[in-house]
Order: sequence, then structure tokens, then C-alpha cells
Amino acid sequence: MQTFPASDDRPQAALRDLLRTVPRRYRSPPLPPGLDAAVAAGTEATLAFAIESARAAAERGTPTPAALGDAFTAALAALIHRAMTPDGGDPVFQAQVLYSRDAQVRDWVQIESSAAADARSVRAAVDAFAHPGKLRDMPEGARRDNLSHLHALAAAGEWRTLASEAGSLGAPLIGNDAALHALLHDLATHPALQRRIHAEAMTALEPVRRYRALRARRVPPAGSDVARGQGRAAAREGAQAEHAAAEALRQVATFLNDLEGDERGTYRVLRSLLTPRVLSGGGDRSKEEWDAALVRSIGGGLCDIVLLAEVKAAPAAVTSDMPRLLRGLARLAQADGDASFAFASLDGAVRLRGRSLRALAPIGPSLPEPVIYLCPAPTESRPTLLGAAAKAVLLSEPASLEFARALADGAAPLHASLTAVWNALPHESRLRATLNQYDTARRAREAMLYTGDLLATVAQAGMVLPRQSAP
Repeated sequence: MQTFPASDDRPQAALRDLLRTVPRRYRSPPLPPGLDAAVAAGTEATLAFAIESARAAAERGTPTPAALGDAFTAALAALIHRAMTPDGGDPVFQAQVLYSRDAQVRDWVQIESSAAADARSVRAAVDAFAHPGKLRDMPEGARRDNLSHLHALAAAGEWRTLASEAGSLGAPLIGNDAALHALLHDLATHPALQRRIHAEAMTALEPVRRYRALRARRVPPAGSDVARGQGRAAAREGAQAEHAAAEALRQVATFLNDLEGDERGTYRVLRSLLTPRVLSGGGDRSKEEWDAALVRSIGGGLCDIVLLAEVKAAPAAVTSDMPRLLRGLARLAQADGDASFAFASLDGAVRLRGRSLRALAPIGPSLPEPVIYLCPAPTESRPTLLGAAAKAVLLSEPASLEFARALADGAAPLHASLTAVWNALPHESRLRATLNQYDTARRAREAMLYTGDLLATVAQAGMVLPRQSAP
């Protein structure tokens, strides 16, 4: 891990020592010491051990033992069997298998993928002639009532009724307005409206009903009360985690300012720091918004970043976040060391020196020491050796889906049929994150602190500070 640069600066040295003192309660559990121990520990331990062994062998340029591949395919077969269990299995994976084997489900998913855009198109078409603002100046009567009713049907998503009534409104009801007749005809035959009607009809098909039921067991329908409730809860949880992290860093800033004897506040915290366009990733999905930063004013309106903190509500989230974080840091580290850059933040704009950004450069797959994760969760039920994202990727491989389809058809496929997954692991870019999953988790968790531990450590450090003598 890249460390803080050597310095005689007392606050910087104190910050380095402070961070090294905070306990690392989220460290990854060790892998089993050997293949036999991994197999004895269970399916996920075997997969994690085999994957990490394959990664290490690829890094060394040496072949992996045949026994590892055999253990991997046997464990992956067991994982698929378990996921396909009707009652205690994985409903999302079962839905994925159903999608892969049923054309009606694939057709429904494809047409449903444009549901939101289609609904907007239909409502825009209705608004063109039946928006309440357009009807306000229309004389009361059947024409106005019917157009208002069409608008209500569109707002409620009553697609079939909307098409039927738009097509049936004749001259006695809307008069001899040829332009309006044309608009109504266009609405009744609108491709987006017809797709919505077709999608509704397809929901009655048995495979589609089963697919939707499987998905709903794990993922609530978009726009549902459950989905909105989960979204609000996640937003609250994230906001609380970020608030706690910012408060902990403020305590660190106070500690460093006291140590420096500077009441003006040389050190301060910035929230939601945004990477300027000149340093941004340009579409490579690198991180460009930083949850919290501790900066040091050096005069002349310039600051240095001395600590960068990313906040995660749960420890498991760091594994999938780490690659984006590393890419974002690499972007920052490309800054000209002799220049300064304007960053926006919730706490105001700041100009940061390029040399402090360059100090954030990762070394290989590791975070530099001045970059940490903060998490508000004091305990973790049981850290897993095989992350959920890696598991999902393995199950999504073509050979895994073919194996699962055979199980669904009542066959008994051999685990050797999964060898294609094992052979692809060290070479295919789509499996790179899975190949690195344990190593990534280990490195990310090493840099992750419990927010409460950071607060306790800085409080303890503050108690032993030598106090400045009164003038």
C-alpha cells in the first residue's frame, strides 16, 4: 500500500499515525490453507479458493493443477443445484434460466424494456390535444368531457381502454374537427400505445406470470410502493452514513488544528467533492464524486487533499466499488503537479494543488494510504469468501445456464460440462472482476474503517495532546 510521504510536518505525521492506529475490523477472512480444507469448508469456500488460485497462477504465469478445475466445476454444479431448488433457491437466477429457455418471456422482457419511454410518448400524444390547460378555455359539454376522460385514462395507464375510446369518438361527440379526428386516429394506432397493450396481454401468459413472480420475490416491481419504500430507506441509510463520516472527519480536522495550534482552521472537511471536467474519466465509469475530503489550507487560496474518504453503508459494497475508485484516483493522479484545479463541493469551491492529487495515485490494485473507506455498520453477520456479484456472474455464464436448463428439464448433467467456465476465468474480460474478487475484497477491506472506531481513536489521541500555554 502506498503510504503518506515522509514528512517532518507534525500534523501530517499525526494523521498517518492516527489512521494506522484505528482497528481494521472489516478485514477479509483468510482462505482455507489448501484444496482439501476448502472442499471441507463448503461450496463457496471451494469456489473462492479455486478462483484465487487461478488468479495467482495467471499472475505467476504457471498452470493450475487439474484437481483445482475439477473441484471448481463440482462446486459450481452444487451452487447451481442449490440455486435451482424450488423453495429455498435463488428466484432471480431461476427467472434468468426461465428467460433463457422461453421465447415468450424474452419477448415480454424486450417489449417491457421500453415501458417508461412508451408511456411518456403516449401521454405526450394525449397532452397535444387533451391537456387540462388546453381544455380550460373549451366550452363545457360532451367534447370537453370526452377529451378530459382520455387524459385521465392516459394518466392512469389504462392503455386498452384509451385506444378503444380514442378510436370510437365520432363526430357527434367531438364535432367535425378534421384535425382532432386525425389526432385521435393517430393516438389509437400509436406504436407505443400498441406495445403497451400487447405487453399487458402478454402478462397473462403462464411463463410470463411465473417469470414476474420469481422476480418479485427478490426485486419489487419498479414504481411499486415496496420499491419506493426500499429506495427511500436506502437513501436515508446512505445520508446517515455520509453525515456520520463527515462528522468523524471534522473531529480529525479539529485534532490536527489543535495540534498545529491554529484556531483559524488550517484543516477542514469538504463533502461531495466533484472532479473537474479537465480531470474527469470521459466515460470510463471512474469515480468522479468523492464523499468526503480532509483538506489543508496552504495559503493563497490553495489547499492540499490530505485524506479522501468514501462511505459505504455495508462492508460488502466495497468490493464492487473498488475498481471505480481506483480508476478515479488514477485520473486525479494525472494532474500537473505544478498546477491547481477548481473542485466544487457542498461546502463551497476549492482550488487543490496538483501535487496533492498526484499523491493519491494507487500502486497497482491497492489504495494509497491517504484514501480510506468509512462504514457505519459496527458488526457484520459473516463476511463471505465469495461475493454476491461474483456468484451472480458465475451463474450467468452460458455453460451454467445450460446446466440449469438441463436440471429444469429433469436431466442430470455432469459437472464436467461446466469446464468452459473454469477455462474462461483467467482469460475473458467479462470474468476479470470475478477472477480478482477475493484479492479486490481483501485490499478494499484493509482500507475500511468503522466510523465509530475512527471517532474513538481521534478522541483518545486528543486526550494526550500537549496543550498550548496561555499567552
